[in-house]
Amino acid sequence: MQKARTANDHSSREAWLRGAINELRPYFAKLGLHLPEKVRCSVAFTSQGKKGKVAGECWHACASDDGHHEIIIRADFADPAEVLGVLAHELVHAALPPEAKHGKAFRDAALKIGLEGPMRNALPGPVLKERLNEVVAALGPFPHARLNFDRVTLGGGAVADRPKKQGTRMLKAACADHSCGYTVRVAACWIAEPGPPHCPLHGPMTISDAAAGASEASSKSNHTPET
Repeated sequence: MQKARTANDHSSREAWLRGAINELRPYFAKLGLHLPEKVRCSVAFTSQGKKGKVAGECWHACASDDGHHEIIIRADFADPAEVLGVLAHELVHAALPPEAKHGKAFRDAALKIGLEGPMRNALPGPVLKERLNEVVAALGPFPHARLNFDRVTLGGGAVADRPKKQGTRMLKAACADHSCGYTVRVAACWIAEPGPPHCPLHGPMTISDAAAGASEASSKSNHTPET
């Protein structure tokens, strides 16, 4: 077992993970699993987004323009041993054909390297944990801190450039008799079912976009009239 480092020689998460893959290559090869040379690993969102259940993903080389396997580990994982457990699972996928998925070939390979539990979420057992702890000691600290997906700031959200969520779209319903003046606001989802509202005096009402009307009124009120 290598002596733990006191300083971090890796300037990025990707460099640390690349070092981890190189440390694990001999272990996989000894067990008959040969990892592809072209493997990239990053910490990010998986294709399921922040609400997804998977801890990591392996995209096979056939999906990459330059023939690399792409491994993604969720950014809310930060414990080095836990991260390496996810990495080991995804490396098994990288060592097998895409069609293997979590079937028999994956199960055989996963058990061989020391993964345990239901194969879709297989995690390191005692033997693999020991090997991964050695890798952590050899690599030094993981240059990453957990990204808290649900943390909010005083301004309402931790993501600076997230598009503002659109509120309920309200439509304006006005009596078809222009001399009446009866108006109501109604959510767009209720127009089709159960149907548009009716004026209690004259019946039929016309529908228009209340939000657009408010925007237009605001624009007119803030516009300097031409002379």
